Amino acid sequence: MPVVTVRASSKQGPAQLDTLVRKVTQTTSGLLEENDRVLVVYGEGRANLYYEGAPRPRTVSRPA
Repeated sequence: MPVVTVRASSKQGPAQLDTLVRKVTQTTSGLLEENDRVLVVYGEGRANLYYEGAPRPRTVSRPA
C-alpha cells in the first residue's frame, strides 16, 4: 500500500496543527481524485496518508 508523509511546519502549538491539517486536506483531495480510499494516520508533527494504488497493467512478453 503506497504512503505519502506530510509534515507540519516548524511553528509550535495550535498553528502547527492548523498547518498540518491544511496540508493533509490538500494532499488528500489530490489522492482522492485517483483513488477510492485514503487512510490518514496522525503522528507527532506529521501525518501518513495510505491509499490504494491503482493496479499496474501487466505486460505480457512474448518470445521473438
